[in-house]
Amino acid sequence: MVSVVFAGSILFLAATWWVDFQSREESPFIKLGNLSFHTSIETGINESKSLNKPVFLYFRSETCYWCIRFEEEALSDSMIVNLLDKNFVLISIDTFKQQKVASALNVRSTPYIIFFDNGGEKEISRIPGYVPKEEFLDKLYELLRRRETGG
Repeated sequence: MVSVVFAGSILFLAATWWVDFQSREESPFIKLGNLSFHTSIETGINESKSLNKPVFLYFRSETCYWCIRFEEEALSDSMIVNLLDKNFVLISIDTFKQQKVASALNVRSTPYIIFFDNGGEKEISRIPGYVPKEEFLDKLYELLRRRETGG
């Protein structure tokens, strides 16, 4: 009986280690709300150049209450999802795992959004902190209008 319990404990510990090990591997994409985001700046910028689309760069952390709320509300709203998916290349940066990226762009809190032009060369706009989905939708429309008019 002792050997069965011991073997079961060893299997449990091995399974726990394996799950933890697998979760550490970085995926090239992350699903937030109803959208899929690149997790690499370089990959997202390259796609932005090839598709001739501006960049939606979203800084977040897994433990950020306001990030989770923004993802559940705004990034799950069908109108916002359609606008972002159609008009932008989406990149998500985890501020804990990718501290150098956040620091290089002077991002000190989450959630934090930066819009860049096609190819990610010129910053268009910043949204520091949480914004309700209605306000975010207004900002998206404003950015898209400015893009259409060239202003």
